[in-house]
Amino acid sequence: MPECPIQLLGRDILCKLQAQITFLPGGHARLDLPESGSSTRQYSPASQHTQPVQIAVIMPREEEWRTAPTLLAAPDPYTLLLEIPGVWAEENPPRLAVNIPPVYVDLKPGATPVALRQYHIPQKAKQNIQTHLQRLKEYGILKFCVSPWNTPLLPVLKEGTQEYRPVQDLRAVNEATVTLHPVFPNPYNLLALIPGDTKYYTVLDLKDAFFCIRLAPASQPLFAFQWEESTTGARHQMTWTRLPQGFKNSPTIFGCALSQDLLSFNAQPDKVVLLQYVDDLLLASPTEKDCLSATKALLHLLCQAGYRVSKKKAQICKQSVKYLGFQLTGTKRALGAERKEAVCRIPQPKTRRQVREFLGAAGFCRLWIPNFADIAKPLHQ
Repeated sequence: MPECPIQLLGRDILCKLQAQITFLPGGHARLDLPESGSSTRQYSPASQHTQPVQIAVIMPREEEWRTAPTLLAAPDPYTLLLEIPGVWAEENPPRLAVNIPPVYVDLKPGATPVALRQYHIPQKAKQNIQTHLQRLKEYGILKFCVSPWNTPLLPVLKEGTQEYRPVQDLRAVNEATVTLHPVFPNPYNLLALIPGDTKYYTVLDLKDAFFCIRLAPASQPLFAFQWEESTTGARHQMTWTRLPQGFKNSPTIFGCALSQDLLSFNAQPDKVVLLQYVDDLLLASPTEKDCLSATKALLHLLCQAGYRVSKKKAQICKQSVKYLGFQLTGTKRALGAERKEAVCRIPQPKTRRQVREFLGAAGFCRLWIPNFADIAKPLHQ
């Protein structure tokens, strides 16, 4: 209270009251206050005749909040997870999955090398791509080579930016190699495994996941491409030492590899459930405490196994998250806005192939479309 002539706490008020505090054995304290005469009135918890000493404090209503007890803020999951800095992709270079052996790619019987010429790449896109390739070469993901195989690079503009990234056209390699049986779970069946008492989720997206898996030296020449330096015009071939993006078997190979490493995750089935769809992981738990504990354990496991997690895309211990195009809140599922927009932006199909592509995209939303099977049946025919 600014208008009060003395401090209401501490030595000033004790002097004004001529009070004396004496600390007694056993943790007790005695307060001595003078009465009207020369005698002293004593207040001690040990005395049977003790009367409580009351001090009234008058303050403006707008300052009453100062007397409220201070509440300890709940721990911030992101702050707690800073103790695992080595797992985040934005702050660390790509690593190798230490438990997974190099991958061999099998060719179909009678397959022969395919050499396709490199398409023309505009100078602006070439400069962006060269920076990207140089970074991958420094990490050991790319290397120089001489190979009878060659497939072209395509410049693809990153969404929302003016930068280009390289995408390799591996259709010829995909045609010449043996197709592995895909083991991806059905998203509907996967999400049906979420327990009914779930309230908290964690979603982790592994960054540059395929680059964690080593490619056997004997299989590396299959993925060679030609590159022309943007400054000198020098041409040479490069190839991948890791599992490349665009290869038809990469999702299957990586998904199986990660699944093997996750077998050692000691989640308590009655408290936490871990779900995996290729490189997207979901933890479901009934309590925030169990969810946070399981998240930290999972991040430690991923870090030790050699994987990197996108901190930008991580959703840590939230009651509502986005996963596989769905919005999960408790045990409720709703279509994410991105998924709806993607279907709505599909142009009207005019060919048989475009109809099949549209039905595939719309089929993802079939649970929210009444009589979807009856509506789509004529289109399938």
